[in-house]
Amino acid sequence: MEGNRSETSAAEASEEIIYTSVKFSQTPPPRAKAGRERRAPCLCPAVVPGLAIGFGILSIILAIVLIWKISDSQPRCPEQWVAYRGSCYSFSKEKKDWNASQEYCRAQGAHLLVVSDTSEMDLFKSIQTECFWIGLRNSTDSGWIWEDGSIFNGTKIPYNSPVQHCAVLIKGHFQASSCEYSAPWICEKSLR
Repeated sequence: MEGNRSETSAAEASEEIIYTSVKFSQTPPPRAKAGRERRAPCLCPAVVPGLAIGFGILSIILAIVLIWKISDSQPRCPEQWVAYRGSCYSFSKEKKDWNASQEYCRAQGAHLLVVSDTSEMDLFKSIQTECFWIGLRNSTDSGWIWEDGSIFNGTKIPYNSPVQHCAVLIKGHFQASSCEYSAPWICEKSLR
């Protein structure tokens, strides 16, 4: 029996060794393996700052383009013209008669100055210079009329001769003048 015992012990021992080796060589359960495969790949740390810088530069470029488009679409006055309350004004340095001044303004897409309210008049009262032609003319039938067709409703325009049918603006006041007199002029047009 002793032989049987030693055979049994040897068989048991070999069985134990097989069992142990099988136990350590087992593969992980399928669920754990699938979980590892579902994970998103990790980005290399050097790629993340590069992407952030790229998106930052792209954002800045888009903002600049947007600002440029918005400012480009804003109405502006031509060079050498002054903007005030939705209009552009040009003050000539040349001197011409009233009709030639009117033609010059029309060639610029403008008209001689039409003072439409007291705020606009206050602006021109502050100009302490020589006289300027404006778009106001005396029609024997209708009285003083602005170039836009509106009737002058201000104070009486002083004159000292029956041939004075055009108006100048001199130091904040209107004055009648002969239309043939040579003076500088003020052109006005809408801000665009």
